[in-house]
Amino acid sequence: MNKQAVPLNSLTSVTDGGHIIYLFEDFDRYVDNAVSYILTGIDQGHHILLIEEADTYHHIYNKLNDAISGDQLRYLHYANNVDYYGSRGDFSFQHILTHFHQVMGNVQENNMSIRTWANVMTWGEHNEDKIQGNLVNYERQTCGVVREYGMVSVCAYNAAAISSSLQLKMMREHEYMMTDTEFVKSPLYSHLLSEEVVFPSLSVQRRLLNEQKHLLIEKEAMEIANQVKSEFITTMNHEIRTPMNGVLGITDLLAATDLTDKQKEYVATLQKSGKSLLRIVNDILDYSKLDSNHEQLLKEAFSVREAVTETLDILHVGILNKKLQVNVSIDPDIPEILIGDDGRFRQVILNLLGNAVKFTDEGDIALEAKRLSTDAGKVRLQFRIRDTGIGIPQDKRNQLFIPFHRVDNSVTRRTEGTGLGLAICHRIVQLMNGDIAIEAEDPTVRGTAITFTAEFGTYTA
Repeated sequence: MNKQAVPLNSLTSVTDGGHIIYLFEDFDRYVDNAVSYILTGIDQGHHILLIEEADTYHHIYNKLNDAISGDQLRYLHYANNVDYYGSRGDFSFQHILTHFHQVMGNVQENNMSIRTWANVMTWGEHNEDKIQGNLVNYERQTCGVVREYGMVSVCAYNAAAISSSLQLKMMREHEYMMTDTEFVKSPLYSHLLSEEVVFPSLSVQRRLLNEQKHLLIEKEAMEIANQVKSEFITTMNHEIRTPMNGVLGITDLLAATDLTDKQKEYVATLQKSGKSLLRIVNDILDYSKLDSNHEQLLKEAFSVREAVTETLDILHVGILNKKLQVNVSIDPDIPEILIGDDGRFRQVILNLLGNAVKFTDEGDIALEAKRLSTDAGKVRLQFRIRDTGIGIPQDKRNQLFIPFHRVDNSVTRRTEGTGLGLAICHRIVQLMNGDIAIEAEDPTVRGTAITFTAEFGTYTA
């Protein structure tokens, strides 16, 4: 055997006394690893304390019940993780130790070997700094108890639920850190005899940990940069919007006074420019919110037909001025009431129909809505917005949904805009579990057609 390798039976004598941090990303893999760890421990004569939430415990127990006898299941002991760690996420070690002795006291008195598996995910309402302090202190104290009792202990964390900075702190504290894949490859997973198993050497682990630390540092830096960017954009938007609203308010008051024709022209230009700037500011803020992945869609009852009708009412003046014909076709199979985010749906429809009106000087615009499927309380719809406008050049089509991209980016362009409207639509449609795309160009047909799908919930009175 490699001289640098540490076999399983030496795992409790290394620096951290067999205390292992396990960062899992996949729930099914997590359950599989927990079951295998427990089976391995029981097979080797250890008593297992499983610290877990109730639903997951029953899931694990049912799998164990199918795999081993009732006599062997007596080696499994259970503690609810909220009761064990405290419902507020305080991680009071004296409380935890008392709870441990209550559950495992008889096993300790008989000098029987103990292993533990804990799902350490009871945060409470503390901020991240407080949680980090509580967890780091808890993990340090746990290491001491593990060494004292000669145990093997696994503390599992959902990697998606804790920040990269907290993961990094735990890496610095512990010699053993495992992911889903590494756990499967470890001796804690299999039923092999300990002589046949080679645990990764500490030198190899240190190298892997250093690589993981560098990746986490980079990830943390990106998270901080994104947070700073979002805060900066939010602050600047507020600082710009507040005085701009004041300017627009004063220009409205000024427009209501006695002015010469020339002065009215100046005020109208000022109003138009101010509203244009405010619209740009609003678009940037809206895109920043959607891009931050913090935006959540509302779940409210709404009507697709009502949303389309009222959106067309908003565009009525532009449609009337250009003498455009409007054709609307809504599938009668679409339920009258659905569950979804009415405001965000209207935002997509308004943007797409608004573009159709903006870029169409004559002819017609059309909206077609149809139901694609209904399954398990979900309704999937497809919307098609078509116009007879100027169309989009072939070489610009693949860039249509890129932020800040405009088909006409010249200084002499006819229309205003930030190039964010379609990027915002794209993000909203993604949040609605749908897709958006421009249809292939048909040389025989003038204009543009954009299709998008979206998923909504069914309404029950």
